[in-house]
Amino acid sequence: GLCPGRHSESARSPLDPALHHYHLQFDHDIKRMDTKHIKIADYNYALPDERIAKFPLAQRDESKLLVYQDGHISEDSFCRLTRHLPQGALMVFNNTRVIQARIRFRKETGSLIEIFLLEPASPTDYEQMFQTRGHCSWYCLVGNLKKWRTGALQLRFNRAGRETTLTAERSLVETDALRIDFSWDDSGLSFAELLDTVGELPIPPYLHRNTQESDKVTYQTVYSKIKGSVAAPT
Repeated sequence: GLCPGRHSESARSPLDPALHHYHLQFDHDIKRMDTKHIKIADYNYALPDERIAKFPLAQRDESKLLVYQDGHISEDSFCRLTRHLPQGALMVFNNTRVIQARIRFRKETGSLIEIFLLEPASPTDYEQMFQTRGHCSWYCLVGNLKKWRTGALQLRFNRAGRETTLTAERSLVETDALRIDFSWDDSGLSFAELLDTVGELPIPPYLHRNTQESDKVTYQTVYSKIKGSVAAPT
C-alpha cells in the first residue's frame, strides 16, 4: 500500500497555504464530529491466521494488488500497477523507514516494561533527534505501565566493546501518550546508534511471531530512505 504510517516526511514539512487551510478545516470538522454513536464492535471482522502473510515475497512487486474499479473488485499483481492508473495520475510515496521503536526494560523485580516510541518531544526534529547524544525525550506508549509507577528504568548493553547504561524516566502524561526522558552515559553514542543496538522493530502483533533480523530489511518499503516511521506504510 501507499498510505503513510504515523509519521511521514510530508507530515513534518511546512504545508502549502492552500493545504494548510484544508488541514485546519478538517481538524475543525473532526473536533465537531459526534462520535457517541460509533461502536468499536462495528469494525470487528474475521481475519483467519492462515490468510495473514507472515513474511513478504522475495520478489516484492509480485505481491497481490487489490483493484477497485467501477464498483467491481478484482485482483492483480503489484508489478502491473501502471495498467490500472489513469493518465496523469499523481502518485505520492511515503519514503520513511520504520525505526526500531520498541525498547524492553527489565525491572529489578523481574517485571518487563516495553516502551514504544511514538513521536520526538525534545528535540522535535527527527534528523536532530537521531543525531542527539547523551539525552532526549519522546512521547511513548508503555506496556505494563501499572508495574512502573515511580523510579527510573535502566538497560545495560555493550556496543563496540563499550558498556553503556540507558536510563528512562517518566516525565509528563499527555492525553494519549507518556513523555519519557532518556539518558545514556556514552556521549559518543548517537540516539540512532543506540536504537540500532537495543531497539526492536515493532512488527504488528497479528503476525504472531517474534521480530527477526531479516525484518530490518524486509519490513520496509523498497523505496524507504528517511528514518521516521514507527509503523510500516500499509
